[in-house]
Amino acid sequence: MKDMTHASSLMITEKIGWLEDRYWRFGQDETMSDHLHDLYEVDDEGQMTAEPRRDPLTRETKGLMVLGGSGNGKTLLLRRTLRANPVLTEFTEDDPGNTLFITVPPEATIKKLAEIILESTDYKNIHSKLRAADAWELAQHRFSVVGIKTVVIDECHHILRGGSGRDVRAAIQSLKHLMQSDHGVALIIAGVPSLRDDILAGPSGKIYRCFREFNLSMIRRGSRSAILFGSNFVKSAEKFAVSAREEDEFAERILFAEHGQVGRSIALAKEILRDAVSRKRDELSLAHAERVFRKINGDLEMTPFHFDDWSAVKRELEAIGWGQ
Repeated sequence: MKDMTHASSLMITEKIGWLEDRYWRFGQDETMSDHLHDLYEVDDEGQMTAEPRRDPLTRETKGLMVLGGSGNGKTLLLRRTLRANPVLTEFTEDDPGNTLFITVPPEATIKKLAEIILESTDYKNIHSKLRAADAWELAQHRFSVVGIKTVVIDECHHILRGGSGRDVRAAIQSLKHLMQSDHGVALIIAGVPSLRDDILAGPSGKIYRCFREFNLSMIRRGSRSAILFGSNFVKSAEKFAVSAREEDEFAERILFAEHGQVGRSIALAKEILRDAVSRKRDELSLAHAERVFRKINGDLEMTPFHFDDWSAVKRELEAIGWGQ
């Protein structure tokens, strides 16, 4: 990443690249790291190791369930936390790390997820008639072969949907086996809040007790997260020598526009900044921000970027049922 100290001397593409890669912190990183620490053994210095903790009686490993609404930044937080962790390294084709990150497609069955795991760990001989149970047995064996200690399953709620060709009971049992096998892994699953209910509804609810919960909340007005969001926005604008009038309250308008959802709020904020940088503007305006918002969301009657005092705009939007 290029040094942004003298941002005005950088090319537009360099500024946009910096903006896209910039990570905005909201205080959830520390909580996530704390939860992560509890999944593993520690050394004599109290430092986390890559070895999953096991229950002394059952020998099961530990699990973490990360819950949040769509657009609440679960994926970004997970990936950032893993990248920043000095012990966990992601397994890729070019880097045989100890952590496998899987994103479940919406249409995936439990068998398909096992096949994705096999493909992701470079297993080449997947037979088309392979049974789901056999595919999972192979997947678990692959972990010991390639040295996987941690498995992250993002969008996990997709495999727990009912319907033709789906077996929710088998899906829950397969997740439990990941923590029960001889080469059990630390398991992190992430999804929308209904994931908790789906897991809890499993056979006797036993697997639910294997997981701790980390619920991602929305950014609420006046909270520390809202203050950090505003600071991130202003500092990013300053890096590009783009000014933003304090009285326009861009950060509050963005959070209101996206109902405080972390991922969507960051995406909109960056798109507004990108628009200013790419068009060589030295000042943000509500008119330009509204144009960006309308291009994403359609031609709405009124938006949070309407040119007027923010408190008045907010009252009017709430009166017409914005966000309901």
